[in-house]
Amino acid sequence: MDTATGNCLKEWRDQIGVKAFAHQHRALDPQARAEAYEGFLCEAADRLLAELGAPNETVTMVLSGMTTSTIGWMDLPYAKTPFALDGSQAVTHERKGKTPKGREISFTLISGVCSDHEMMRGEETELMGLFRMPCHADLAENCVTILPGTHSKHIHIRSKKIEAIETFMSGECLEVLSQHSILSANADMEVLWKQGFQWAGEEQKKAFAEGVHRSARRGLLGNLFQTRTRGVLRQHPSSTNVWFLVGLLIGEEWVTFKEHHSGDLPVLLAAGNKFSHLYGQAARTLELTNPIHTVEPSTMEMASSLGHALFI
Repeated sequence: MDTATGNCLKEWRDQIGVKAFAHQHRALDPQARAEAYEGFLCEAADRLLAELGAPNETVTMVLSGMTTSTIGWMDLPYAKTPFALDGSQAVTHERKGKTPKGREISFTLISGVCSDHEMMRGEETELMGLFRMPCHADLAENCVTILPGTHSKHIHIRSKKIEAIETFMSGECLEVLSQHSILSANADMEVLWKQGFQWAGEEQKKAFAEGVHRSARRGLLGNLFQTRTRGVLRQHPSSTNVWFLVGLLIGEEWVTFKEHHSGDLPVLLAAGNKFSHLYGQAARTLELTNPIHTVEPSTMEMASSLGHALFI
């Protein structure tokens, strides 16, 4: 990333995340695993910088998220809420390294943020990046930012600080219920991935809407078994039924939001291509009156990098 312009110069993605890396190296003691982690990052830096044709000079590598957790490179303590979005209260750690080709690297690790009852790692960096943008500046005074994912976060921003955090295990529940519960026979998770979390016809869209509606009437636990009864008694195929389950889970998030917040509190929906339309449609289905501002997917992809740039 060019820190002067904010432009992404070169990108490299790998399927090996922190959790997978820790699992692969679980037999190592913590010190040896940390050394393996640093080696992996240094090799990746050599590859990326060689493709870019960068001069052989010191570069800064900024890391956040699970890198600073017990399964990451090193476990750093959390910063506390209220947490300023300018990064001034961040807990960081700096160290030097050298790649196999001899390039010097300056590492900056950014820890997560916690309240008395909640915590997050990585999302705070995305928020720092998002609220650097002029288009979101006004919302930093008072809004709830929703970051969908495995552990969906609802984060209350007030006076340019993270004030409160709520976590909904929507993504993880979807995976567990559709693959490791009695609902697995009636909810085909693979359909979601194959379709890129986009509806393939009106039946799937209607199933999603029904799930959202039901979440408002009987809650999540009172409706989960309907995923099975829809398949057994009403003969809905699993490729459609899984959308009912998705609607239940996302609907549960919005129903809880509605219970906790006034109808005029602005929402910043910070989702990528997969989830933005689903959360937006669920909010419309439930007739939420809150102003909802949506982050463009291309902007969302750069959020962490823009947050990291505050530490360079």
